[in-house]
Amino acid sequence: MDGALSEQLLMSKTKRTNDSRLTTMESTDKTLEIFRILYPIFKDEIFKRREQMIQLTAFASTLLVLSLVALLPLTIWEGTPPAIRWLAISGVGLFSGLFAYFIVQHSERHRMAKQQLIELERAIGLYDKGWQANEEALFPQNWQTDWTADRSVNIYLTILSALTVLVICAILIQF
Repeated sequence: MDGALSEQLLMSKTKRTNDSRLTTMESTDKTLEIFRILYPIFKDEIFKRREQMIQLTAFASTLLVLSLVALLPLTIWEGTPPAIRWLAISGVGLFSGLFAYFIVQHSERHRMAKQQLIELERAIGLYDKGWQANEEALFPQNWQTDWTADRSVNIYLTILSALTVLVICAILIQF
């Protein structure tokens, strides 16, 4: 019985060791599988949001420029009451404000997706040394923070604001 008991204890210890190794391997496999699924989703989200911000800016800018071109040669505003002028100015302001809101909203979602992508990259260890033959990290350390210096949203909003001011000035000049 002693032999059977010691064999049973030995087997259970071996089994526990194998289970823990398997659990670790399964955990690593699950982590890699989650990474394989989530990484392309967040990467795609980043590019989509950037593209949508550009498209929103282009669309709003095009409409504002067309308004500007249409307003300058028109003289129909001469006998227009001031209330109509202020309604036109308010409409331009609301239009631009709405598009600015959309751009900022996409910018925030772009930022959140970028942060999540970097967290995934950190979790998998892509910024840790030892990935390459020269013991360097696969991704440079500055990739974790360089994106925070991106000023493209400021440029989009500046373009939108400048065109809005030009259209409002064109409406005011016509009066």
